[in-house]
Amino acid sequence: MRVKKWIIPAIFSLSVGAFARAPGTYFQVKTELQKISQRNLIEYLNGFVKASAPSRMVGHPGHLAARAFIKETIQKMDKKSTGKLTLVGFTPDVEEAKKFYQKDFNEKVEGKVPKNSPDYQKWAKFTTYMGQLAEKNKAVTGENIVWEKAGINPDKVLVVTAHYDTISHDPNTLMVREKDAMPGANYNASGVSVALGLIQTLSQIEFNYTVQVVFLDWQGIGFLGSYQYAQELKKLTKNGKTLMGVVNLEMLGQDTSFLDKTKQTGNMSVYLRANSQEKKWVESLTQHGSKVVEKITFEIKPNDFPSSDNIRFWEQDILSATFSQNWEDDFNPKFYQTPQDTPETLNHETLYRAYQYLGGAVLGSLLDISK
Repeated sequence: MRVKKWIIPAIFSLSVGAFARAPGTYFQVKTELQKISQRNLIEYLNGFVKASAPSRMVGHPGHLAARAFIKETIQKMDKKSTGKLTLVGFTPDVEEAKKFYQKDFNEKVEGKVPKNSPDYQKWAKFTTYMGQLAEKNKAVTGENIVWEKAGINPDKVLVVTAHYDTISHDPNTLMVREKDAMPGANYNASGVSVALGLIQTLSQIEFNYTVQVVFLDWQGIGFLGSYQYAQELKKLTKNGKTLMGVVNLEMLGQDTSFLDKTKQTGNMSVYLRANSQEKKWVESLTQHGSKVVEKITFEIKPNDFPSSDNIRFWEQDILSATFSQNWEDDFNPKFYQTPQDTPETLNHETLYRAYQYLGGAVLGSLLDISK
């Protein structure tokens, strides 16, 4: 696979005096995070959805507009260029996408579902179709957008990811409805807005370790953006750097009491593997986050979550966890990858609390906060 990198020059400064004093307590972390209001965060969300309308699907005009919005917003937030903005262009590995869908079919359908059943036929058609869709878009260059800020110890790195493309599947046939509007407010403008908020906060603070905030492309077709970036991170570890883990942000705005089986709000989820090392790392993240904001929790669920970019990092044996909505108890199929996934349908308070929680998790890790 051919990979190109385009780098936007930036000036690094490790002078603590030039920025806000690094927080030393959870209260101070919370104070820093509150400098971005709920209104600010929703403005990022609305602006991103509007700029990329009607769809951010790979190959559509909104896909390019989404990239432009993210890059321009980062440059406005980080006016002093405390971080480095790198555009990692890549040729989508179409053959890998085909292998991905075939492997999924072989493991979950073949030999488990009768070949003459409608379900077997539906998933067989879907597998073939997604390979064809990848082939159709093979000329659409991917671009992962990376903002990196070095810490006092630059060789220890924490990564935050959120994909920025959209896709819409017919729930009955599973085929992609390319002509549909795909506003993707929850999927995944919610994750993008939280990641942008984190950059605004991180740009004002010095910390112990390096952080990367990465906006991933080509998620909707074979998770090819995270497939490419996982290989980049593997190279990083081979070059002597320590990877703390990947905090993946996916669909953080869906939260209701009327659909929720437990009739609660604020009960979100973090998905990971049944891996003791990964669980220990995630527990430290949730401990940090819970000390910063109330009325929201992320329940730890080690169930090998197959529906987000974490799977591509797991393939490279990289610690990764997806912070998301409660898929088991509060999932709304009416809004998932449909034209109804608009900013107005989201729980804005929960989205803002998710930003504060994840900000606490990230800053707590980068600053070794303990009180």
